[in-house]
Amino acid sequence: MNINTSNFINLIGRLGDTPKTTTLPSGTVATEFSLATNNYYRDRDGNRQEQTDWHRVKAYGKLAELFDQHLDRGEQVSIVGSMRYRKWVDKYDQTRVVAEVIAQSFSFIGGGNRRQLNDHNMSSSMVAEPSASSAMVDARTERRREQTAAPLDASVLETANEELPF
Repeated sequence: MNINTSNFINLIGRLGDTPKTTTLPSGTVATEFSLATNNYYRDRDGNRQEQTDWHRVKAYGKLAELFDQHLDRGEQVSIVGSMRYRKWVDKYDQTRVVAEVIAQSFSFIGGGNRRQLNDHNMSSSMVAEPSASSAMVDARTERRREQTAAPLDASVLETANEELPF
């Protein structure tokens, strides 16, 4: 029996912070940031309630470079990707599990950087395409990398080559 399955997630939310970007030992650019999504519902008394969920989003390669260059804290975006669950043992020998969204594309929801993207003849909806040579990184990206000189959490470096989505 052949059953088709899919691991697909589409989140619309706001960035909790500026993306943190680093270059892995393999030379691949990696970035991560938190994304807040809101869910609205009515409680038993009929009062409108809001629940905010935070998601960890990661991207690699060209898409990571685009995130680093064009996304800032508070901007509203749509992220399309897949869910990954990473397991590790912490320093207290406790098994930990974290859910991460591995981004494959994004779109701006607000007016934010659309003008800037149009100035660069780029679409406001982007999908990472593999490239033979890496793009030049602008001064803004260099400043961010200097500010976030500490590498992403060590477990990313250990498993990055095994888990790259391409």
